[in-house]
Amino acid sequence: MLGSESAVAGLHEAMLNFCRSILHQIVALALLLCAAVTVTWAQNTGENADNSFENYVNAAAAARDAGNFDAALQNYRHALQIAPKWQEGWWNLGTILYDRDRYAEAIPAFHTLAELAPQASPAWIFLGLCEFETKDYANALEHLTKGEGLGGVDDAEIARVAKYHLALLLIRSGEFDHANAVLRGVVIAGQNSPQVAFALGLALLHVPLLPAEVSPSREGLVQDAGAIVAAGDSAGELTAFKAALAKYPDAPYLHYAFGEALVRDGQLKEALAEFRREADISPQSALAQIGIARTELRLGLPKDALLAAREAVRLAPDSHAAHEWLAQCLGSMGEQRGASEELATAKKLGADKQPIEERIVERYGTNIAAHGGASESSAGSGDALFAAAMRDFSAQQFPEAIAALKIWLQQNANSGTGWAVLGLSEFALRDYDNALIHLQRGQQLGMSGSPESVGLAKYRLGILLDHGGQFSEAEQVLMSAAASEPLANEIKFALGMALLHIGEFPEEVPDSQRALVTAAGEIAALLRDSKYDLAFVRLDEVLKKYPSAPFVHYTYGTALAALSQYDEAAKQFREELMLSPESELPYLGLASLELKRYRPADAVEPAQRAVQLAPRNATAHYLLGRSYLETGKAAEAITELQRASAMTPGSPEVHFNLAKAYAKADQPAKAEEERAIFAQLNALAEQRRGQQGNQSYGAHDAGNAAISSVDRAATSPKPQ
Repeated sequence: MLGSESAVAGLHEAMLNFCRSILHQIVALALLLCAAVTVTWAQNTGENADNSFENYVNAAAAARDAGNFDAALQNYRHALQIAPKWQEGWWNLGTILYDRDRYAEAIPAFHTLAELAPQASPAWIFLGLCEFETKDYANALEHLTKGEGLGGVDDAEIARVAKYHLALLLIRSGEFDHANAVLRGVVIAGQNSPQVAFALGLALLHVPLLPAEVSPSREGLVQDAGAIVAAGDSAGELTAFKAALAKYPDAPYLHYAFGEALVRDGQLKEALAEFRREADISPQSALAQIGIARTELRLGLPKDALLAAREAVRLAPDSHAAHEWLAQCLGSMGEQRGASEELATAKKLGADKQPIEERIVERYGTNIAAHGGASESSAGSGDALFAAAMRDFSAQQFPEAIAALKIWLQQNANSGTGWAVLGLSEFALRDYDNALIHLQRGQQLGMSGSPESVGLAKYRLGILLDHGGQFSEAEQVLMSAAASEPLANEIKFALGMALLHIGEFPEEVPDSQRALVTAAGEIAALLRDSKYDLAFVRLDEVLKKYPSAPFVHYTYGTALAALSQYDEAAKQFREELMLSPESELPYLGLASLELKRYRPADAVEPAQRAVQLAPRNATAHYLLGRSYLETGKAAEAITELQRASAMTPGSPEVHFNLAKAYAKADQPAKAEEERAIFAQLNALAEQRRGQQGNQSYGAHDAGNAAISSVDRAATSPKPQ
């Protein structure tokens, strides 16, 4: 069930509070823990030490033991002024400050201790934990990694705290395999918790966010994914995967992870089927193609494996793993020369990663590379790094721009412009998977810059969404950029592709279809501007010239329905049925019309047909649930609405109707729970609808936008 945003934040805060409670207990053990790093004061200051130093040390210890921490801190500082190399003093100063939640003040103490005793892993680990608390994530990752590499700490609970935070930072940086390995070590050690399981879910689903940053609509999925990894034995893991996939059949990377588990269990044919499902869900994922290639190779299908490996390289030409598997596939086919070339490319790509980072350091300085900056507008090294990345981007030095932006974004994660430029750089290198992720993040956070540059980012995002079959999302993004010059014609063309459901890149559209796509784009622009009369004239012209063009009748019907011309809309939807009998969209249109006309009994059949054609379509289950609800079949309505909720947990309409269904089924507690979820989501949905304006005109892909556009009456009283 969908949780609230506060619940996600609370989950993370609970773990942090737990971590702090552990650290509260270790102040009394400070002398013991620092034994590995401490040298005596006499070794650092000589035998003729000033008596005042001993006085301050004794006073600090007495104050600490009495719980007078302010006095202890004051005396430790006095002592350290006299003996600045006194390691035990820096440790005690740092742990007391940490224990008092004064993380920013503790950082210099642990940093000094780490410089004095660079092999002391506790110093690096506590330095990293302090930096995490102050949101200095780049340095926190570096120092926690160093502390773990030096051996970590002996105390099991403190070790767990450190590993958990390190894993979160690895996830945030996109190092999912490394994070998974760290977290699995925690689980194997018998130190599992809901927070650790949640982090495991983030790693499994490749979600590069901290727990508190996860959208409410994703919380349940992440929790269930984490429970899979924490299941323990192989049989339990496979059972948990099947349950999660039944609930979230279209979740990205879930089928891939199931395939990996099946490979480990020796079920290669079943694993291959899961990798192929992942490729259908994530057509731009090189990871899915690599999974297919290596599994087919093990099954003795080298020709098929070679095709998948070539596709992986096409999708991710800069992936050394893709080239490595292509080399193996070529070698298995006896093509040794090609295999050698691919292996050389793989080695070069694997070796090139670090030199790029080194070039960033050489070009901009170690302080810039380590610290990034505060914001785009801030002065100092971070601003210089961002400006340099923009110069690299303008000069088409995309690998350098990407490397610089990845460093800068660690400290400026809320910069939509930064993410957008990163995505544009990746698009230029044909890294379409990451380009899509980062352009979407830029769109969500908001992009600044000239209209031309923002328009370019939205155009690139739109064609990536088109290519991935996410036509509704593509329409919305492209509509917000439709007036941008000098890409107005290109954007219209991409809109036409979305309207006609053409899942290709624009340059891949055959010449024979380009006139139709252009006309469809012009129609989409007219409908966006509510120029219905002109749009209807163009629709009639297109249908006369291209009578068998798919989804044009559907678009016509959707536009007519928006004007409450229900009879004419129904005719267009039935015409679409003749052209696209295997598409659920015209059935969705008909079911929606009947619900708008308060004829739910007539909506049942087309909604049922839509579910049969598209069992993973959220809108189909929603409309069928609405139809059952309005015809008095509360139990059937609950089943269908629950399925819709699992697919689109962020839809307020679904939760509103679930509340009604539970109320009719005499389940008041569940009804109240759904009402609470609806109340939380509805305000956000209304805000988004206000920002998006009139965009419910085209061939949507039946996601949340389609549900929202089905009916506003679903959350309003019916006329008496």
